Amino acid sequence: MPLKLIDTHAHLQAGVFESDLDALVACARAQGLQSALICASSPDDWDAARDAAHRYGFGYLLGIHPFEARRTRPADLRALEARIDAALADPHFIGVGEIGLDRVVPLAGDAAAEAVFAAQLKMARDRSLPVSIHSRKAHDRILAGLKRFPAASGAVHAFNGSPEDARRFLAFGLRLGFGGSLTYSGSLRIRRTLARLPAGAWVLETDAPDMPGAGRRAAAESRGVPPRTEPADLADVCREAARLRGITAEAAAEESAAAACAAFPRLRRLLEDDDFFLGI
Repeated sequence: MPLKLIDTHAHLQAGVFESDLDALVACARAQGLQSALICASSPDDWDAARDAAHRYGFGYLLGIHPFEARRTRPADLRALEARIDAALADPHFIGVGEIGLDRVVPLAGDAAAEAVFAAQLKMARDRSLPVSIHSRKAHDRILAGLKRFPAASGAVHAFNGSPEDARRFLAFGLRLGFGGSLTYSGSLRIRRTLARLPAGAWVLETDAPDMPGAGRRAAAESRGVPPRTEPADLADVCREAARLRGITAEAAAEESAAAACAAFPRLRRLLEDDDFFLGI
């Protein structure tokens, strides 16, 4: 049985894909990719994220990434709210993201960034939309924001927290995202967490073009070029997830896909016109 894969977090609108995205998506489809969620990062790429989703039949999310918080003004948040409201009639529009906090990058986790994050959580809550959350060294502050403005559903992108962090995010109805980091033998906590999570609690992602897996990084280093995560890499992540959980790759793909559709309900509607759900 072929894999049925859903990438819950990617940036296929990125400029690095400008010349060859058609070929990359075709390659990913050959590996089993059924759909992807394209996450926007700033007003500069809202249109590009939407256009890429429409071009390939994928879903997209609109938001302001914490790295962009330093240059975000009230007018940008008003513009985002207007864009979200206008997108509600678009079947390819899935939710709000990528949003969050980052305590490693300067000014991406300070009080101003928290205000930008909270404003977007409120937009999602008021419209019962799911969220895709970036949280790096900021789990406590993210959870404080969720307590104030609980999300309807969604996922924590690139989860790398403690078992207690995982329990707290799951208690809010969020899923935990795992990507290329899972493929490194040294990623002990990430691999252990994924292995122990119950079915329905985790989803697969690439974060393409970022967060390359072990194989992609090694290949790039051998050629002396910067690594670039590609959509087809999700199959490698799925196979590693399956190995860690002691199940088949097909079963892992199905677990992740079912959790993705629960986390992002509008994605389920987008996929209902085809045979994706047969056998899931």
